[in-house]
Amino acid sequence: MDEAMMMVSTGCGETGKNFVDVLLKKGFAVVVLVHSEEEGKQLQSLGAVTVRYIQEMTDRNQLPPEFVVKNAFVFENNLPQCCQDIELCHSFCPQQLYVVSSNKAHVGLVYKNLGATYVIHSRNGNVSFLL
Repeated sequence: MDEAMMMVSTGCGETGKNFVDVLLKKGFAVVVLVHSEEEGKQLQSLGAVTVRYIQEMTDRNQLPPEFVVKNAFVFENNLPQCCQDIELCHSFCPQQLYVVSSNKAHVGLVYKNLGATYVIHSRNGNVSFLL
């Protein structure tokens, strides 16, 4: 089985796209959960990315069976969407669930209560240090 890094990219954010690019260059298998077709196309243009559309995921086990999700990365766009994404990622039982936020509000406890292992605040969007 391959180890898959799973990332939820919200709102076509540059931080999420840059992180997927770093993962691909380091040779990780990447499964990306997206909210729109436009976002999916942008991420697929980066390379060998498995894309799943969140609105189509009625069964929580719609990841390719050959992947084991070890780490999930949720890139915050807005509070309600991020909460939904955390719950979805948490259903895949990753060992570590990271939320990357540029939000200055104190929402970390909300995300941790939903299952986030870590909440990382990044102002510049450079999160390659997570690897």
